[in-house]
Amino acid sequence: MPEMTGGQALAKSLYLEGVRVIFGLPGVQLYHALDGLQGEPGIRFITTRHEQATTYMADGYARAGGGIGTAMMVPGPGLQNASAGIGTAFAASSPILVVSGQIERDLIGSDRGILHEVNDQLDTIRPVTKWAKRILDPAEIPDAVHEAFYHLKTGRPQTCRD
Repeated sequence: MPEMTGGQALAKSLYLEGVRVIFGLPGVQLYHALDGLQGEPGIRFITTRHEQATTYMADGYARAGGGIGTAMMVPGPGLQNASAGIGTAFAASSPILVVSGQIERDLIGSDRGILHEVNDQLDTIRPVTKWAKRILDPAEIPDAVHEAFYHLKTGRPQTCRD
């Protein structure tokens, strides 16, 4: 069985959960994810001009009946910029999935001033998410995506962040 990259595993997992549109703002911490999405023709990636737009568009998509809205952005300030739309979706019970990049695994928590480093970005967003998880190993991606969709589809529909 051929091995998949983390980006391929993410794209395939999102597709299997029904994602057909992702609103995102590309950046260096998303290159591998975008490579995986490029190989998944069933998912359309719509590029925005600001991180806030990714989550507002995902929210509008979900409210308009498109299914669970999906947004993607770089970590740290990118995720924090997206937090206005995340908070709006959370308060309105609009189901959106937020996929944020991350700095290199070995540098998380090092407080060295790495591009887009925020300690701890999960803590900054947790108050406006129903469920959140940091993935440190690509092998965890399929289970984490499936668990996120479980939370998005059960109980009060609110934002989940992977």
